[in-house]
Amino acid sequence: MRRVIAGTIVVCVCSGIAAAQLPTTTELGNRVDAIAKQTLSRPVAGISVAVARDGQVVIARGYGMANLEHSVAVTPETVFHIASISKNILAAVVLQLVDEGKLRLDDDITKYVPEAPTLGHHVTVWQLLNHTSGIYSFTSLPDAANNERLELTHEQVLGLIKDKPFEFEPGTRWRYDNSAFYIAGMVVERVTKQEYGAYVREHVFKPLGMSSASLCYARMVVPHLASGYEVEGGALINAAFISWKLPFAAGAICATATDLLKWEAALDTGRVLTRSSLALMRTPTTLADGTKIDYGLGTRLGSLDGHRMLGHTGSGGGFRNVFESFPDDHLTIVILVNMGDAESPSPVAIAAEIARAALGLAKKSTVLDLPVPNAELAALSGKYDSDEGPVEIFAYDGKLHFRIPGNKTDGVLRRQAENVYAINDNTEARFVMSGGRAEWSMVYFGGLFLDAKYRTR
Repeated sequence: MRRVIAGTIVVCVCSGIAAAQLPTTTELGNRVDAIAKQTLSRPVAGISVAVARDGQVVIARGYGMANLEHSVAVTPETVFHIASISKNILAAVVLQLVDEGKLRLDDDITKYVPEAPTLGHHVTVWQLLNHTSGIYSFTSLPDAANNERLELTHEQVLGLIKDKPFEFEPGTRWRYDNSAFYIAGMVVERVTKQEYGAYVREHVFKPLGMSSASLCYARMVVPHLASGYEVEGGALINAAFISWKLPFAAGAICATATDLLKWEAALDTGRVLTRSSLALMRTPTTLADGTKIDYGLGTRLGSLDGHRMLGHTGSGGGFRNVFESFPDDHLTIVILVNMGDAESPSPVAIAAEIARAALGLAKKSTVLDLPVPNAELAALSGKYDSDEGPVEIFAYDGKLHFRIPGNKTDGVLRRQAENVYAINDNTEARFVMSGGRAEWSMVYFGGLFLDAKYRTR
């Protein structure tokens, strides 16, 4: 469920748009094979890759192992825990109910979930879906890992956070929040009077032909389900057990990569939402002070070398995944990996490499290292925080540096443009200014928005 950002403060350094021709399906397939082979040269169990153009599947391939103990290979039929990609589906399910007149986004959540721990704050359904509610996220609890092993009821999950103070006044900040999406799943249940898993199966997955997709828990028998792995001492081991009850609607859906292509095609062709609701789902969030965050409703936004992109990431239980859509290019890419270690190859980086090949873009250019004006050094230096943890930005020897308190992660941020800095080829921090100093550090990876860190000092 939690997202892990290596180095925390970074994202894609873009090269210019190339005029190269689009590759043939054979050429793209060969490139995908090469990328997968390179990825599997490191401790990685298996990978599922699916690519669609104009809503049609052009590549659906599996690499490596779905289950090491029984030597089961990954195939296009292999089912993965998609983790927080589930949030994209949940947001659309809520918007579908809005289209049907069964709820409103500006309704207070206590209208549907009276026991929601709002502590007297006015929290809307909308704020649940764009991470601006301020509700304390249960994945930030000290015993979060242990809680994920338990089979908790809704009452017990709300009990974990019922006395936790709000992170901020609703609508004033952005902070990734699994509790909010859990409650959004409860809203769906109260409105439809059905268990969430049953509702999405009957009203979403079956009508769209997503035969592999389900809300799946650890004790369920799920055909073709991959096992999750981690790395210890350079070797693959079974991932720590989680029940998938705590992720619930926010992160417990399982599916194949090709079924996620069907999901994106259904969104794009109006089979899930009205045009206005789909546009709302993909519109950046605007905070109370006017700051814009590249996150819509259950949707991450961004761009790769000038090509607009959207989608979502997901990680947990020994899995790391991403699905990305380039709507103007009619291209969708899904990467599912049953390897949950943060040091393993990132599926977002893999997707970016495949996207560049599919779009005929040039390889990433060399990261710039422009001189940093003294005024900019002073304006950006400070302490920032998010659900991913704090980071310190400071000036030293004419350069901007970052340090993550509590560990040895630090490094130099290389200036790409005014208030835009990179730490490597794939990560970038874009600082948002107000009153002469940076108030936010927006973090992107492979062009896709991942995190918004707000200044604390």
